[in-house]
Amino acid sequence: MIKITHISYSFGKGGASKAASNIINCLARKNFDIKKYSIINLWKNSKINFIKFLLINLFFRLIIKKKKNSFNLFDLYHKDTNIEDSDILHLHWIGNEFFSLKQIIRNNKKIIWTVHDDWLRNYTQHIGTQKKRFNFLENFFIKKVQRIKNKIYAKNITFVAPSKYIQKNLEKLIKKKIYLIQHPIDEKIFKFRKKKENKDLTFNFGGSNVFSDKNKGADIINNIIKVTKNKTNHKYKFIFFGSNNYDYQYQNDRNIKLMSFKKPFEVANIFHKSSFSFVLSEIESFSLIAAESLMCGCPVICFEKNAVSELITHKKNGYILKDKNLGDYQDFIKWIYKNPNHYNRKLIALDAKKKFSFKIISKKYAELYNAK
Repeated sequence: MIKITHISYSFGKGGASKAASNIINCLARKNFDIKKYSIINLWKNSKINFIKFLLINLFFRLIIKKKKNSFNLFDLYHKDTNIEDSDILHLHWIGNEFFSLKQIIRNNKKIIWTVHDDWLRNYTQHIGTQKKRFNFLENFFIKKVQRIKNKIYAKNITFVAPSKYIQKNLEKLIKKKIYLIQHPIDEKIFKFRKKKENKDLTFNFGGSNVFSDKNKGADIINNIIKVTKNKTNHKYKFIFFGSNNYDYQYQNDRNIKLMSFKKPFEVANIFHKSSFSFVLSEIESFSLIAAESLMCGCPVICFEKNAVSELITHKKNGYILKDKNLGDYQDFIKWIYKNPNHYNRKLIALDAKKKFSFKIISKKYAELYNAK
């Protein structure tokens, strides 16, 4: 039996961590001995590692005063038999200075790396394209990082991209095949259920950090509410979920239902009740929320030219907005009230199941694990 250790900062906090957990869970019935190695627990359970973690991150913040950046040059104290005894190391989200690049280079085991963000192609930044504006100290460390990254590109690592967006960016950087395997969605939780007939539109908007991260579109949703209110005489509702701290203007709006963090089956119920899901990220490596919505048969509204729009066929399983000033959203509101039965939710769910289900994605990863 092949022994595989999945390594990630966390397996529960944030989109990449949840995607990593889904990948592990979808392989549960396959003939593999799978272990998890969570670094967030490594520094939580060790005083030495905790102090080292704080000092490294303080040092990093003094040099680069930005969030979602990391060098990944420094080691915490790692000693785990799961890593030592494994046949394959499956890497996921690398960040927060928990796991150094040198450890990856030193390791002689077969390595599969599911790339969840843009960090490999940037200097220190995890999301988007990083511009080169650095001070002397930053330049010193960035040169070290880049030298080690170049060694990693040459190392015999199997790189997996969850979207064409990530795949294309990696192909420009790494002169080898980049496998495209989208993230799996649990079909036992996110599945089609017939929606009750209702002429009123119900939209949902939620997920990890969507109300605190500008990249997720929280600054746009308020304008969408205004346009919806001004462009229709019909009743409508917005369901917000995934936050415990909403802006005051939402708390006084009768058309908005505010919900905190929800468990997966509760999120699926939100999709079953909704006419559409908003996924308004400017930059995404995949989008679990969009895929989960589609698995339930709920069409997705998103912006074009990102990894979310890769999942959407315009007017078939969602609606792609081109204008961030929402001129085309006004057209959408008029169009959907004239064509209330346009979307076939059952077909949307069946199509998504063929792409994202545990059964489908587990076969693709099993092939990589079994490959010599």
